[in-house]
Amino acid sequence: MTITASKTFTIEEYLELEERSLTKHEYHNGKILEMAGGTTVHNQLGGKIITQLNIAVDSAEKTFLVYTSDMKIWIDNFKRFVYPDAVTIAIKPEYYDNRRDIITNPLLIVEVSSAGTETYDRNGKFDLYRTLPSLQEYLIVSQEMHHVSRYFREAPDLWRTSDYFKLDEMIPLQSMGVEIPMLGIYRGVELD
Repeated sequence: MTITASKTFTIEEYLELEERSLTKHEYHNGKILEMAGGTTVHNQLGGKIITQLNIAVDSAEKTFLVYTSDMKIWIDNFKRFVYPDAVTIAIKPEYYDNRRDIITNPLLIVEVSSAGTETYDRNGKFDLYRTLPSLQEYLIVSQEMHHVSRYFREAPDLWRTSDYFKLDEMIPLQSMGVEIPMLGIYRGVELD
């Protein structure tokens, strides 16, 4: 991401600019940051994770909603709007200021990480995300190797981490009561 201007913007200015923009931008407490375009591997993995989440939800006849990277999340504690790669919510979305493109109640968030974003996804973004009371689970999908890290909230300030490396493994999503296959995420993808 790059800072688009040194000026500080209000939330209203950001939302108005974002509605007219051809590219995505995140809002970080007054600063607007342009998001880098995703690689083919990033896009493939993002698409596959969305597919696997939808298959799991439909197969289990669950009522969770799955959203793509076009849905923004508002993180009130840090005054940030961000675009995760995938999001699920339980039953009914709660919207920021009645806007149907920004949710405030994610249950599961997924980020597809690269060598350049992994530290931010594991530390910076996770530190932001876990302040969201609704968030119960966080996945980081690597585009460098077959590796998915899963963070699950066991108590308000206690997160358990599990890592998956084998293509024959199933990744349990406790927050949703389903599981998704590693092979379904990585099949046919030539990693960076």
